[in-house]
Amino acid sequence: MHRYGLRPSILRFSFACALGLGLAAACGPAAAQDYPARAVRWIVPYGPGGGTDIVARIVTKKMAETHGQSFVVENRPGGNTMIGTQAVVNAQPDGYTAMQTAEQIAANESLYKDIKFTVGKDFEFVAPLVRTPLVLLARRGLPVTSPQELVAYMKEQDAKVNYGSWGQGGMNHLTMEAFAGRLGVHPLHVPFTGAAAAVKELLAGNIDLYFSDYGTAMPYIEAGQLTPVLVSTRERLPMLPDLPTAQEAGFEGFDMYSFQGVVMPRGTPRERVERISAEVRQALESRDVHDDLMARGFIPAPGAPDDFRRMVLDSQKEFAAIIRDRKITIE
Repeated sequence: MHRYGLRPSILRFSFACALGLGLAAACGPAAAQDYPARAVRWIVPYGPGGGTDIVARIVTKKMAETHGQSFVVENRPGGNTMIGTQAVVNAQPDGYTAMQTAEQIAANESLYKDIKFTVGKDFEFVAPLVRTPLVLLARRGLPVTSPQELVAYMKEQDAKVNYGSWGQGGMNHLTMEAFAGRLGVHPLHVPFTGAAAAVKELLAGNIDLYFSDYGTAMPYIEAGQLTPVLVSTRERLPMLPDLPTAQEAGFEGFDMYSFQGVVMPRGTPRERVERISAEVRQALESRDVHDDLMARGFIPAPGAPDDFRRMVLDSQKEFAAIIRDRKITIE
């Protein structure tokens, strides 16, 4: 993404063109065809086994099979994704470093005061990948089985209600605060270090509510251990078609979901960005990848670089308003 590094063979070819061999018109296309000539480093700013990591491995595997090139998934967790993100900011902009990021990249500038990058300026946007609606789960024993009962209970109990999240400033934290803000209530937030710990406490009855991705939630829903109350998006979840939406519960325009996409360092040559973007889209549109992702609760969202840029920057404004209005801070 940052400095444009040419391999020796390309340099020799370019020199030959400059000497007047009559091949000048072919130099650009030849260089483009030569990319990628080695493995592309695919940074995931989360640990192995999480949703972003799973999608990364499904998509890059398909890209490798289709185009015969290598992608090396590198997990760089920590700092609410900022460790991995900073590694991309510092990387050479040669097309051999990409990052599969999530919506956290759009929230962090409003959560942290000393952030060292600007989302709109320090990255090349490559492609959107998936959307992940969130299912609001209630612990067993909570007198809530419908959106209407949830609204009444939260208004009555207010701060006596608590809810978990997979981390301070994460998507399910912001989604619940946006939901509670519509009601004018202030439930107690209990952050955990990851989804597994939060779900464990929800199952134990130590927290009341939790916004979960479908893949995590489904085994507990099927077993009757947790109660699904609503889905966070404007449209119903294809995998749970009977579950009402927040909008159907009276929250007009409420449409919040986790999302993933790909960025590269600022300055990465446009033709390389577009090459990876096209390969990502092709992978998402393949039937096997589409079906695999859907079965796990990830809704494929193939698109162009500008589509992902718009998604991130629009979300950045929305998250900033939630963080400001609900007075969310991270020390």
